[in-house]
Amino acid sequence: MKTVSYFLCLVLATLLCQCVTPINPDVRSLPPALVVDGLVTDQPGKNRVSMSFTADYTSTSLNFVAEKATVFVTDNANQQTVFKETSPGFYQPDSSWRGSTGKSYTLHVRLSDGREYQSKPELLKPVAPIDSIYIEFNQQLKLGSDAYDKGFDVYLDLKDPATPDDNYRWSWVHYEPLVYCDVIRIPTCPGCAIYQEYGLTCCTKCWDIIRYQNLINISSDNAINGNRISRRSILRAPFESYEPYYVEIEQQSLTKEAYTYLSAVKDIVQNVGGLFDAAPATLTGNISSVTQPDELVLGYFGASAMIIRPLYIDRSKAPVTPDIILAPPPQPPPTSCAKCEESQARTSKAPKWWKF
Repeated sequence: MKTVSYFLCLVLATLLCQCVTPINPDVRSLPPALVVDGLVTDQPGKNRVSMSFTADYTSTSLNFVAEKATVFVTDNANQQTVFKETSPGFYQPDSSWRGSTGKSYTLHVRLSDGREYQSKPELLKPVAPIDSIYIEFNQQLKLGSDAYDKGFDVYLDLKDPATPDDNYRWSWVHYEPLVYCDVIRIPTCPGCAIYQEYGLTCCTKCWDIIRYQNLINISSDNAINGNRISRRSILRAPFESYEPYYVEIEQQSLTKEAYTYLSAVKDIVQNVGGLFDAAPATLTGNISSVTQPDELVLGYFGASAMIIRPLYIDRSKAPVTPDIILAPPPQPPPTSCAKCEESQARTSKAPKWWKF
């Protein structure tokens, strides 16, 4: 009986293997497209151009950065400003340079292979001032949990000018002071495969730079021209410590074209993913190829006036206790320290309005 059962299992396994037909989808391979994200503002240190190439569908990599390019902007008086590569694929002018309201700016790019690109001119429009910023502590039950989501909601008010076609974008940058700049793993005993993580103290003062992510917070005055914009939600600061929370709030002007582009991007990001959603269309911006006019180029080069307001959130006055995130213990003697590595996400330079 066992022999019969074994034979039947063998036959069934053979049939199953023979019934599986491998599917080799006919995937169309598209050439990499240049992606540009550029901005000129009237604030020093807030001007940048980042460039990358889209990865092929069959590639396991993320977008490839566009290195060793020649990048510069010209204004309507034909004054040229060079943007130097400060990190792979990231280009900035001299830290003291800034744009001027009322001027138009055009981006020019020449890649290392000789291909050239140019944006349409973008007008740097003025932006209305921020009237007030206020903070409200709020806690809500997390979905499907007995735990609470605790945080500080930040809002702002402003008075929109009576002129039409005023468009706005809001963003923020948080600087988190660090105790540890790295971690080290030490075996719990000689020859053990179990490790304990210890924090390496920063050799100098150091901050993590945390920017808004995947957030397109924009508005137009089409429906409220000349009236107030009230309780505009800007961010939610986490309640993970009693330490002050430092954040710089940015309010930018947008041209009508930039607002239209960002609105389309926002719709694609927020509305795609459901069963009956339409497939996202390729969204082109205001940049085109000079050498190959039919080439697909993605992204946008914008010009914005910017108002920056620092904000300190006193988290010690919250009516409940914070959700403290435990850090690893410090390194046991003999101790060493870790360097604060300068990058887009970390700096040893104190924020402009830091006062602690």
